[in-house]
Amino acid sequence: MGRDAPPRLLAPADGDAGLVSMDAAAVLFHDAPLAVYLRSEDGTFLEVNKAMAQLFGYDAPEDFLAAMTGVAEQHYLDADIRLGMLADLALAGFVTGRQYQAIGRDGFVLWVEESARRITSPAGELYYFGYLRDVTAEKSTSWALSEAEEKYRAIFEHAVEGLFQMTPTGRFVTVNDALRRMLAFPSAEALTEDPQAALRLFPDPGDHEALLRALESEDVVRGLEVALRRGDGEVIWASIHARAVRDGQGRTVLVEGSMVDVTERRRSQEQLRASLSRTRRLFHETVTALSKTVRFRDPYTAAHQDNVARLAAAMARVMGLSEDAAAGIGVAGQLHDIGKIVVPVRYLCKPGRLVGLEWEFMRQHAQAGYEILKEIDFPWPVAEIVWSHHERLDGTGYPRGIGAADMGVEARILAVADVLDAMASHRPYRPALGVASAFEVLVEGCGTSFDPAAVAAARAVIGEGVVRY
Repeated sequence: MGRDAPPRLLAPADGDAGLVSMDAAAVLFHDAPLAVYLRSEDGTFLEVNKAMAQLFGYDAPEDFLAAMTGVAEQHYLDADIRLGMLADLALAGFVTGRQYQAIGRDGFVLWVEESARRITSPAGELYYFGYLRDVTAEKSTSWALSEAEEKYRAIFEHAVEGLFQMTPTGRFVTVNDALRRMLAFPSAEALTEDPQAALRLFPDPGDHEALLRALESEDVVRGLEVALRRGDGEVIWASIHARAVRDGQGRTVLVEGSMVDVTERRRSQEQLRASLSRTRRLFHETVTALSKTVRFRDPYTAAHQDNVARLAAAMARVMGLSEDAAAGIGVAGQLHDIGKIVVPVRYLCKPGRLVGLEWEFMRQHAQAGYEILKEIDFPWPVAEIVWSHHERLDGTGYPRGIGAADMGVEARILAVADVLDAMASHRPYRPALGVASAFEVLVEGCGTSFDPAAVAAARAVIGEGVVRY
């Protein structure tokens, strides 16, 4: 049977009432949405439906059949694929899901999947009945997934950070080579084959529990630093970034993330902390030594400086200043009368009030204190605070007569603390006047001489018993 005489099953109706089923089959063949064909034993296309023609860019089945007649490889991009299909059909009688590249009209290339089987006509002639499916989109998706998987694998294997996936029970599912090296294990399998390898890394089991608790509540953990015991027994510090992978019920089924060895950074931080501690201790020893220069000449001034330092720092905290600012004010309080080293001892210890030139000498101590301290690189403006602790908001103070606009909050605090302690404490020229008398003076000068907020802070500090008189 040639191309002009296909099997009767696919022939159009010829008026015989007994052939209605054949006509129905022909309609199904030609109108099916799937690309369907009938070809002879030698591979020549005998019949194709409209979907087959359109799959390859032809308007009608006749156009497709005409185009295939003059091309040996037909629609196959590779002629060997066509020969292989025919050979398998001849041998096995069927081919299922064979995928290959095909060429359509005007040279466009697509991926198709072909299935076919051998059929025999009532006259005993052999034909191949088959269908094709366009799988170009599926192939593109598959390629994209394969490419993404390959890129992910390359990133995973060559990452500088140690990457991992582990179960909540402490078993590593996957690890990259960077993690293996960081943890000093001979192979990745040495980590993944041990059911509790991840759990054993934590010298403190509480760290592993803390990681899981954090993931349960937050889903993501960033920069959690924990101690880990390597395969060789050495303990290192690692920074862990991880996230929880959950199932449909919200249960954590996997933990994945990265680890970075931060041991050297931790050691550097410890060394820096130790160095800062030594520097801080040396700094305070230097401040104490400076304050002692006055202590040996005037024990009253020395005690006064200690009291003012505690009082002023406490006031700063009450006023909401930072702990660092309070520390700076405390240092300034400790040194605020260091300039009295230039005042003759007979004036410092005089039992009566200073008059005339004696008072002029005493007024120089704020300027002298500034000159002594200005070259020292304090982390706070200590010299400026000491210079201004006898200034007043209305400009009636000394040594420069500056006003509120030029007085920092530190100097305002120190000015109040200085007056309060001077009046509440015993002085060489008079007995202690008491806290109540001191606050009378401070309240009277509120807003003119003294900062109201500083006066209120002083009252709060005294009320709390931070400094007692």
